[in-house]
Amino acid sequence: MRVLMISTDRKILSGQSAVAKRMIEYASVLGELHIVIFALEHRDLGPKKIAPNVWIYPTNSKSKFGYIGDATYIGKQILKNVYFGQTVITTQDPFESGIVGVFLKRASKFPLQVQLHTDAWDKHFMHHGILNWIRVGIIAPFVLKRVNGMRVVSEKIRRDTILHGKLDPKIVSVLPIFVDVFSFANTPVVLDLHKKYPEWKTIILMTSRLTREKNIRLAFKAFRMIIKKYPDVGLVVVGDGPEKGKLLSLSKRWKLDRNVAFEDWQHDLVSYFKTADIFLNTSLYEGYGMTLIEAGASGRPIVTTRVGVGYDFLEDGRNALVCPVGDDDCIYTKLVNILENPLIQNRLGTEIQKNILEKAVSKEEYLQKLRDLYVMSGDSR
Repeated sequence: MRVLMISTDRKILSGQSAVAKRMIEYASVLGELHIVIFALEHRDLGPKKIAPNVWIYPTNSKSKFGYIGDATYIGKQILKNVYFGQTVITTQDPFESGIVGVFLKRASKFPLQVQLHTDAWDKHFMHHGILNWIRVGIIAPFVLKRVNGMRVVSEKIRRDTILHGKLDPKIVSVLPIFVDVFSFANTPVVLDLHKKYPEWKTIILMTSRLTREKNIRLAFKAFRMIIKKYPDVGLVVVGDGPEKGKLLSLSKRWKLDRNVAFEDWQHDLVSYFKTADIFLNTSLYEGYGMTLIEAGASGRPIVTTRVGVGYDFLEDGRNALVCPVGDDDCIYTKLVNILENPLIQNRLGTEIQKNILEKAVSKEEYLQKLRDLYVMSGDSR
């Protein structure tokens, strides 16, 4: 099988990144994987091979407005030399990369699979600027009418995609990004957050890209109330992003800086998850929420807004504490509930870890499911 992927994830350009390694694993069951990546020309990158059967092609566009045209041209050059074997075009989303996929399908007659990794139908996503409104209201309907298969990362997104895209349920499948949950459960601790921050009796952990949709500000609002009652509680925020400067300023302005520590993104977060006391997520929306799975696999009690996997199998009071999106009073109340009840903390951590490990599949099983989705998209023409 041959797969031509249109991607917006420039981390693939670094052959040693986690996402690049994931692409190489995908290719191990696919045959050939060609990845066209939206990228500006100042990166001065050309096509390169990152594995025996994985090629990447940055668009080297003069501006972002050139991404669609440049990716379409490169994709056509790749496909014009294809004369045999099953070939599937896949795109990272039903938006800009999806447009490229439609153009390539028209030109080549090869089937098109579209992926959706975020909760695009959530009101917070659609209200997150005019571009997202255009993506959901104009581009997605154009693309979804022309797909042969669709891969989404949660049951909620599947239901919403079928409804809004008016798709045949048979062509929409759920397959999240693989998380090696057994590794999280079994990997030993090499760093202890309590030794790193001995001044705090209890440590709350957040791991996230520091962007608006992650809504770290809401966590700060709840934490502002927490430390008035529990001054020996600390919050460790691990991640980078465009909101970091604003969050640092907010932490100082609200006099949280003695109880809040910012750390850059870590390649190995297992020790962070395992030695924190509580994992906190306050996102406005998520596609899946890998960090929720990673925290749960590490046996941490979770306090979260109802996003991503929070819709699928996190049950408030049974295996997590779940709040409506944007409700800082609820987040505060749930955190107090755990802080004042160690038995609840232990029970939630044990229950969520048990649930996640019971649902887990091996990497081999996952890769076979991935291949089956491409085969299904190719057979649905």
